Amino acid sequence: MKKFYCIPAILVLGFSFFSCASNELRVPGETELILKNISTEYYNIAEGYMDIKKYDKAAEYYKLAMRHKELNLPAYYKLARAYALAKNWDKASECYDELLKLDPENTMLKISIAYITAMSGNVDEGILQYKKLLEDNPYDQNLLESYVALLINVGRGEDAEESFFLLKEKFPDNKQLSSFAQQLDELVDNFDADKKIGLPANEEAQPKKS
Repeated sequence: MKKFYCIPAILVLGFSFFSCASNELRVPGETELILKNISTEYYNIAEGYMDIKKYDKAAEYYKLAMRHKELNLPAYYKLARAYALAKNWDKASECYDELLKLDPENTMLKISIAYITAMSGNVDEGILQYKKLLEDNPYDQNLLESYVALLINVGRGEDAEESFFLLKEKFPDNKQLSSFAQQLDELVDNFDADKKIGLPANEEAQPKKS
């Protein structure tokens, strides 16, 4: 896990106060509490920037929030997402790779890495990663939804159309279906979102999972 050692000015002032006020009694844990409170404020500021889609600014404050041990990992997760949303694929990939080392069985992290791999220019490699994940998790709605989104974003219209109908058959209540249909209508000639397809027999018999 990467740590950041650039001390914000507000912390420098705080530490200077404690070092200079030698005649005052220090309360045990007070410096730690101040650091935690400041880090929490940085985290909240980052969340605010995420809400207004200023992902680069959010990343700056998530890095500052990581200075406190209790926020280090939560802020790092959010930092990775901020980089991805900002389309800073190199930094996002670095963060997600580190997170996967800590939690190697986390499917959501693997999905994120596959998506980032493709969006950073390694489209074929990213698609291969998705296909492997789909083989292992054929009824993961988030995974299939993410795969359709990726195929649309990289212009793989035919593949996206096929995966769209698979998503529609397996998860007819998926909230992204309408948006995907609109995008596919522009991407694929004679696209018909209401077309009926049948799942393979071995899949029709399986229960749907979210």
